[in-house]
Amino acid sequence: MDDRHVIFPRRRLLAAGGLAALGLSGRPARAQEMLRQATLIVGSPAGGATDKVARMYADALRGRYAENVIVENKPGAGGAIAYEGVKRSGVKDGSLVFLSPAYPIVISPHLVSTLPYDTLRDFVPVAPAGRSCMTYAVGPGVPDNVASFAQYLDWCKANPRQALYAAQTGSSQHLLGSVLALSTGVPLENVSYKGDAPAMQDLMGGHVPAVVLPIASALPLYRQRKLRVLATAKATRTRFMPDVPTFAELGHPDVLFQDWMGFFAPADTPPGQVQRLNGAIAEIARSPRGVESLEALGIESEIADPQQFVGMVRTDHQRYAGFIARTKFREAFEKAGGGR
Repeated sequence: MDDRHVIFPRRRLLAAGGLAALGLSGRPARAQEMLRQATLIVGSPAGGATDKVARMYADALRGRYAENVIVENKPGAGGAIAYEGVKRSGVKDGSLVFLSPAYPIVISPHLVSTLPYDTLRDFVPVAPAGRSCMTYAVGPGVPDNVASFAQYLDWCKANPRQALYAAQTGSSQHLLGSVLALSTGVPLENVSYKGDAPAMQDLMGGHVPAVVLPIASALPLYRQRKLRVLATAKATRTRFMPDVPTFAELGHPDVLFQDWMGFFAPADTPPGQVQRLNGAIAEIARSPRGVESLEALGIESEIADPQQFVGMVRTDHQRYAGFIARTKFREAFEKAGGGR
């Protein structure tokens, strides 16, 4: 996303003392305020990036927000199974929340008319968990002498049947590919995968030439120099890959995709509990240990109060709607059976 969405950049996280910027106390919750148990729902399998972030926060929230915090994975239907369960739970005391990447919240509602919930009505945004930019990378299926994004586009034009990239259908990665095809004029086509791991396996096996990945998934092989990352979808170069240019640098300023993860609660959760949880999450995100844990996953800490996070969600909801209307994203999604 563009810089307007970044509420507190990392360089100010460690410098800020306490939680005065949010008007919240940085001290752990008093015993009488603390919940006995809270459940953090994740709509994807264990072991993925969202799950790892959830477990980091769950560990840190113990003793700050609840005596015990457990993570429960409910994968399936792009998170819809998990989020419908939260909506129908009837839990309104702040003891049930879910952690989600951006796309089920701000992209899926524009694609699936049968979603069993309304993301803007049935849930209350609590706090961002962090941001992760997207990368465009190529593997051994692309000749070694293709070392830049411009050379890659030339190669795609000369080999149109190989103008393919791997991404999960309906995801932020898939939408980035659609926006990139529009911006470059090269008909890049998505090859649908169920997740980053199988996409990476086929990329490195030479079965698919390119892939769109969150930086967290790209970093390990990039650091081993086994993955050629041609560009990142960030406004400025990421410190995790300082030698990799941004799409904006390469003449594609619309290709800005800094994907966020965020905490959400049922809509009827009392504002006081939302504020308490937001304060606890902010305390973790600001702490040196929290920053270090997130950075190990290629994720940047971010802090926003509930009202600011609501604004972020609504802005991205509208922004992605515009992208979907201008690209062939919906057509590709439906062709892949994503609406069924």
